[in-house]
Amino acid sequence: MAVGGETETSTTAQTEQRILDAARDCFSRFGLRKTAMEDIAREAGLSRGTLYRYFPDKEGLYRAVNERETRLFLEEVAARTAGPEPFGEKIIRVLLAAVGFLRENPMNAAMAATDPEAFAAAISTNGRELLELAVDAVTPMVQEAMERGELRADLDPAQAAEWIVRVELSLISTPSVTFDREDPAELRAFLLGFLLPGLT
Repeated sequence: MAVGGETETSTTAQTEQRILDAARDCFSRFGLRKTAMEDIAREAGLSRGTLYRYFPDKEGLYRAVNERETRLFLEEVAARTAGPEPFGEKIIRVLLAAVGFLRENPMNAAMAATDPEAFAAAISTNGRELLELAVDAVTPMVQEAMERGELRADLDPAQAAEWIVRVELSLISTPSVTFDREDPAELRAFLLGFLLPGLT
């Protein structure tokens, strides 16, 4: 039988997830700017007072939702890329999947459509948490590839991972000039031609 503290902790965690689910749904429908904390409280079936006890402001709640969604995505990618596949193929699949996630995930798509400046900031000037999560996910892939002799032995795995992620974020946030970044084949060719040679 659970003791009181465990029950309280479980209830707190459940309420937090309920809020995050409601916020994700609201941000996906309206974007960040047009979503009000009252909308999220209503969607979660909670009072505004309860909502504010968990998350004092909308921006902090958005960051929490974004971090959770990113973690879930990265866990899924890690599961799909586990195995002996060559690093080049593995990292290209990861990067193409990340492009899709950041553009097509309902919450990200709503943000990009309704509040493009906030979306751009979320993956650039305000994107430290996103960068840290992505670097943590890519670093083991770099380390494994180095151990197999696929990448240069003098690389710093974490810095190489950060460089890969920074290239990815730039491809998402900045229009391309010499190739069609919307064409998976052209994007793949660009990454194979310029990303991998810097690591091998």
